[in-house]
Amino acid sequence: MSKMTTPIRLEPRFSKRFAFVLMVIHGGALLLLLPLTLPIAVELILTIKLCLGLLVLASALHTSRQHLLLNNHPLHGCILRYEETLDCLRVQLKSGQETPIASGSYSHPQWAVLKLEGISNALIIFSDALDVQTFRRLRVHLQYANDPPQNN
Repeated sequence: MSKMTTPIRLEPRFSKRFAFVLMVIHGGALLLLLPLTLPIAVELILTIKLCLGLLVLASALHTSRQHLLLNNHPLHGCILRYEETLDCLRVQLKSGQETPIASGSYSHPQWAVLKLEGISNALIIFSDALDVQTFRRLRVHLQYANDPPQNN
């Protein structure tokens, strides 16, 4: 495998696929509240369903702001680069801090999840959020980070 010396700047756009997935998940959760039956008084059931519905809507709002719109996301605009001396992948944040990629990062033909050591927020990137070439390079970098070549 050739050395990956060209850094990748990750500035994902709005992803229609990710928005659709979030709508299906949260919409499905709201629909499942309708047939929910509990062995308690009717007034209490409606109150519980309303509270659960509000929690689902709050989750949808938080997830959309944090992962879909990337409002104040610490990994938005980061630069992914290969460190030849350490033979590892590192990410430079906009703040200038550098950190290695965590082992929980994941790459799939349709999306990628970028996790960093010491940072709790992951960056979820669907393929329509980046141009084709950048997304392909990101996937190659993540596959290399998760399965580096073995030296014999």
